[in-house]
Amino acid sequence: MPDIAVDYELLNQVAQKARSLKGQVQHARESKQDYSVADVGSGVPTAIRAYYSVWKSSFKRSEEKLEKLANLYEGVARGWADWDFKLAGEASKQEASLAADLYKTQKEIWDKWQEQVRAGNVDPDDPHAPKPPQGNRPTTWTTSDGHGNLTTTTYKYGEDGKPTKITTEVRTSTGLTSKDVTNYHPDGTYDSSATDVYGNVTTTTGKAVTIEEDGNKITDDSFKSVTKAPGDGGESTTTGTSHSVYNITTGHRDTTTTYTRTGPDDGGKQETVKGTSTTAVDLNGHEVVTTIEVKANGSGTKTVVTDGRTEKWDSKNAAGDTGWKSSDD
Repeated sequence: MPDIAVDYELLNQVAQKARSLKGQVQHARESKQDYSVADVGSGVPTAIRAYYSVWKSSFKRSEEKLEKLANLYEGVARGWADWDFKLAGEASKQEASLAADLYKTQKEIWDKWQEQVRAGNVDPDDPHAPKPPQGNRPTTWTTSDGHGNLTTTTYKYGEDGKPTKITTEVRTSTGLTSKDVTNYHPDGTYDSSATDVYGNVTTTTGKAVTIEEDGNKITDDSFKSVTKAPGDGGESTTTGTSHSVYNITTGHRDTTTTYTRTGPDDGGKQETVKGTSTTAVDLNGHEVVTTIEVKANGSGTKTVVTDGRTEKWDSKNAAGDTGWKSSDD
């Protein structure tokens, strides 16, 4: 199957133009329709009133169709942008984390070398001596695609050199945006606020504990998130735990997250969904995310995302992980 390339910026532009045209049509329909002979001349006032009388309903229907067209294009644009923004945001965070860790490591090596120099244990002119890190500790990383679309991650550090606040924002030239801000505290707790491309706002509190064991960084995380949809879209609450093992040498990472989400379904009815998500990232950066969500009646969905490619199945026995049928069937 060939790859699909979607220019969601172009779709968003079309949506904006459709709404602009709708506004122009609405202005024409609602503008002044009664003129005097002194204003426009003999016979013209009657012609203008007749014109608006004939076309008023057509103008209204055009406005409705333009609004539906704008909603369609905007919906598709935001759907693809939401997926792309998540990838871009995670990539930016990883880049920032690697750069921050690299600077920290280089500085630690340089500082230890200087201690040895001061103690007279090493030759300060040794050509193989370590080099100091370049410039100041990095705080901002920005990626641009050359077309006005930017992804920016910003770090704030505490006195111990560890990040206390990480902000990631994605912004396109047509105004599509997403942003998340996470604050980290000395006791391992954290809080975050994220606004996605749809305007949903998710606030999260949790606690993460990381230990190093046999060349692995092992992180256990417990969290609670509340997501509020814009307007009267409702509110959902998610609680869960996550266990992640990161191999420092190979870069391989395995993460398992279990959670329970309570909130409105697509029809607005309250439901409770239990989910399990497993993520595997190998040393080449290939990522596979498998998520199974089970409803109260045992039915549910399985979604597998492989390097950004999504496959989805439905089953009446999702709780038993059997009976899966492709959503395309």
